[in-house]
Amino acid sequence: MEPFIRYILVSSLCLSISYLGYLVFQKNQTQLHHLRYFLLFSIVLSVLMPFSTFRINLDLSPNIKTTEEIYPVANNTIAQVHEPIISQPIVNPGNGHNWNMKSLLMTIYFIGLSFLGLRLLTHLLKILYLFYHCEKIRENRTTILLTDKIGSPFTFFNWTFVPGNYLKSDENKEILAHERIHASQYHSIDLFLIELLSAVMWFNPFVWMMRNSLELVHEYLADEGVLSTGTDKLRYQALLVNQAAEERLICLYSGFNHSLIKKRMIMMTKIKFNQHSKLRLLALIPLATVLFFGVACVNGKNKTKVVTAVEPVKMNVLYLGVDNPVKIAASGYDARDLTATIDNGIITGENGEFIIQAKRLGTAIVTVSSKGREIQKTTFRVKPVPDPVAAVAGNKGGNITKQELLNAKDIVVVTNFDFDVSFDVVEFNVITLIDGFVYEQKSNSNKITEKQKEIIAKIKDGTPVYFQDIKCKGPDGTVRKMPVVAFRVTE
Repeated sequence: MEPFIRYILVSSLCLSISYLGYLVFQKNQTQLHHLRYFLLFSIVLSVLMPFSTFRINLDLSPNIKTTEEIYPVANNTIAQVHEPIISQPIVNPGNGHNWNMKSLLMTIYFIGLSFLGLRLLTHLLKILYLFYHCEKIRENRTTILLTDKIGSPFTFFNWTFVPGNYLKSDENKEILAHERIHASQYHSIDLFLIELLSAVMWFNPFVWMMRNSLELVHEYLADEGVLSTGTDKLRYQALLVNQAAEERLICLYSGFNHSLIKKRMIMMTKIKFNQHSKLRLLALIPLATVLFFGVACVNGKNKTKVVTAVEPVKMNVLYLGVDNPVKIAASGYDARDLTATIDNGIITGENGEFIIQAKRLGTAIVTVSSKGREIQKTTFRVKPVPDPVAAVAGNKGGNITKQELLNAKDIVVVTNFDFDVSFDVVEFNVITLIDGFVYEQKSNSNKITEKQKEIIAKIKDGTPVYFQDIKCKGPDGTVRKMPVVAFRVTE
């Protein structure tokens, strides 16, 4: 939801700046097509500009770090730390009021959006209803639709709706010519686009001002087209006054608009040639430049608040001698563009999923970059893999029968990790008491030797037996001593 709201706000700001540019550079010029092009280009620019990913970082304070590092919470049992925690928001109970205000504003916005969206849909359905209940006359590229359900003519794309008695009156020819200009210049496309924009940005007064300006330009263009056919200007102006009492009922069409008659009459009297009008249209270039750098500054400001998450998948530290899987993510960056390096070991992977192999104990610094630009450095502790425990015949100690010991073939290493870690027993001793004498026998592997089994076979009921001096080699190559495994033999 936040990206959508951010897009709407940035796009709305771009549209506001574009319309201010229109008022400064274009409003009073008489090249009407240039006015329309300027407004349409401003709308398209405002819709597309927020998609720009170009960034300009205006934060000049090197000591202020706005990047947040997120780690899993440390746990005594490493196996419990296995759920990925990436960019989880922290909810502060003290900010309940702010959250409620945000929810209220979002609710109001979507109520307005829903209302205007339904209004737009209703008008479309009304036009379709009129279309299917009209007498249709094909004329060149347009279709004239006769209906008694409207009071004044209007045009929707190539459909020109007129009251049933309009074709019988000679004085209405200019009005029909006016509607044909709307159809031939596809003014309905402009109106449909601005109506959608008005529904999405209804809270912005500039979008409604731009909507009115675009409608006025459409009327100027239609009036200009009628007068260019040789129609008498005074007669046409008188016709406008006579038609002023009609009411417009549908927002989507280009109609014989009467609410702006005074402005239209003034425009008819102006000189239509201005040698500097084409130069005014070039104002779109600095306007687009201003919007581009403005959006880049907004993106740069958003970058300073980027949340970078570098977190182990199954552990809260890096362990020596094993593959440490990690996930790396940074808000505002595509995971495919993220790369990582490490100063203590090797890191491989892509698309946000990496494997780290640390080389030595201490610390390791992981540097995350995107397209050659450093985003964040994160420090991890590098520790040895915790000592495993040994088991004989599936038991780590306690009571055991003599037969179970005799059937056992080797010592098994048991680890506490979620993934496999290889430990190899390299030697161990079996020690017990027989008739008051200490018997001891060594094995130079993880296998229980025949001599060790001969000692076990002589043990009497209730006698203790110890598997001690157990040494194993871990994945990091170091040999470590394991705890004693003590049993009491039962018959």
